[in-house]
Amino acid sequence: MKAWQEGFANFAATLTAGMLLASGATLFAVSSQQMKVSAQIESITEKLGDLTESMKGLEGRVRNLEIKR
Repeated sequence: MKAWQEGFANFAATLTAGMLLASGATLFAVSSQQMKVSAQIESITEKLGDLTESMKGLEGRVRNLEIKR
């Protein structure tokens, strides 16, 4: 193999490895963001459940007040 062909082959291999590494880093970052979003959604869902329970309790209190009138 000629020197320039070897140099080009090394360059292409290095470029490919760099692109694969960058792709892996990007996938990791996206995966990390997805986990954060999933945790936030879970937290919001729990808070909505708590709010729903509170609303049911308030509804019961309002009914009791209406009955006492």
